[in-house]
This record gives sequence, structure tokens and C-alpha cells, in this order.
Amino acid sequence: MNIRALETLVQLLVQPSFSAVAEARNMTLSAVSMQMKALEKELNAALFDRQSRPPRLTPLGRKVAEQARLVLAERDDLQALCQSNQGLTGQFLIGFIQTASVRVLPHFLANARAQTPQATFQFAAGLSETLSDDVAEGRLDAAVVTQVEREVAQLRFQPLATEAMVMALPASHAGLDRDALSATLPLIRFRPSSGIGRLISTSLAKAGHVPEQQLILDSIEGTLECVKLGLGYTLLPEPDVARYADSRIVTRAVPGDDPGRDLVLVTRDDKTSAKWRDEVFALMKLG
Repeated sequence: MNIRALETLVQLLVQPSFSAVAEARNMTLSAVSMQMKALEKELNAALFDRQSRPPRLTPLGRKVAEQARLVLAERDDLQALCQSNQGLTGQFLIGFIQTASVRVLPHFLANARAQTPQATFQFAAGLSETLSDDVAEGRLDAAVVTQVEREVAQLRFQPLATEAMVMALPASHAGLDRDALSATLPLIRFRPSSGIGRLISTSLAKAGHVPEQQLILDSIEGTLECVKLGLGYTLLPEPDVARYADSRIVTRAVPGDDPGRDLVLVTRDDKTSAKWRDEVFALMKLG
């Protein structure tokens, strides 16, 4: 549909004269008439009563002109959206691992609401490896994950925070050393294939600690509730333990050269992501 014809039609709402509109739009009278006839043919509708002089809009014509006004306003909004210089614009799909969403996501949303009103965000949850694959394959624009030893050429990782790993154990077992603890209670941990699970495996290996029993539970809150009830002990990032711990939990530093957990923002390493990557990162960066 010809946008110029819609503009002419809308102008005929306020200047109900073909000749006046022709002069205002720097067109000939015949050009305006031909434009309106072509629009009527395309819509298969009589927009003008040509029995009157000058032709006037029919009731349907006025309704179509009012609708065209809305179409043109949407056109203007689209142009303004694409020409905006006011920061992030558009809709972004972002993934979060569970162990980061509670702390990073609210902080991000508060910053986004204050600083990027023209951007909207949708979120997904998952494990680090799955979310990274979703970013690489274009199903997500970005994700906050645990960085693991994995080469992915098309991805870029930007560090958000490094968090120490700690051992959390029931206060009722605080007097046990590591070996006695392992012989008494199972280690409750994330599955080894997940990002945090791989980090736990690395921490255990560096500490030379081989738990006698292990229980897989991919939930921070569920894991720490089990610890509170004396059902096991765990290794998790310190901020997550601190969030849910109470007097029933005590913590210990992880022995050995523990590397800690690196939270990163992962995006595709391409020109499109480069246009907005740093702005999204700034909204997530923790103090």
C-alpha cells in the first residue's frame, strides 16, 4: 500500500478539498485524484462521494482515513525507534543460571528501568552449558553463566564477578574434620556436567577431597535446606550460601588453591552484538 496515498487521505480529513491538498503537498490536482482512485481500487471501497463538488469523504472513507492516521503514527514511531540515540532500544532475550539470577537479575532490572526505558527484556533459565549453546546458536542474545574451561570461538565472555567457593555444613557437625564429615554425610552438589558442577569438581580435586557419598541436587535453596536439616554438606559460591544460611549452617574455606567461581556475561562475538554488548554489560556489572 502506498504510504504517500495514505498521507494524502489523512490530509483530506482536515482539508476536504482536492485542490487545497494538492497545493499543500506540491502535487497537481489530477495527481491527487489519480492517487485516491488507485487507493479506492486497491481497497475495493468507495472512499469519496464524487457526486458532490468537490468530492467529499464517505462515512467509510472517514473511517479509513482515521485508521490511516494510526498507521502513519505507527510508521513515525518505528522510524523514531530505529533512529533513537538514547541508549539500548529493542527487545533482548537473556538467560540466567539459577545461582546468579537471585543476585544479578534484580540489580539488572532496576538499572534497566532507570536507564534504558526504550528496551524490553525477556528471560530464560538454564545451566551454563545449555545457555552458552543457546547464545551461540542465536536463541538467546546473551546469558549470565559460570565460565568453564571450554573454547567457543564465536562467543565472547565478559567477567561480572569472582566469588569464593565455600563448604557449608550442618552446625551439628561443625566439630568434624573433612574426612570424618565425608564419612558421615553425603556431599550434596550440582550435577558434574553443569558449570557450577564442574567448578565443584575442580575445587574438590585441588583440595584432594574425595567424598564417600554424593547426592545430585540442582537447586541452591533445596541444597541448603538439606544442609540445615543435617542431611549433607555442600560446596557453593559464598554469596549463595550467605543468602540462605542461618544458625543451622556453618561455613569453611575450601582447602587448597581454590580458583573461585567466575560469573560472566556471554554474547556472540559478532558485529550485531557489538552494538549493544557493552551497554547490557554495564547494566549487569555488580559493584
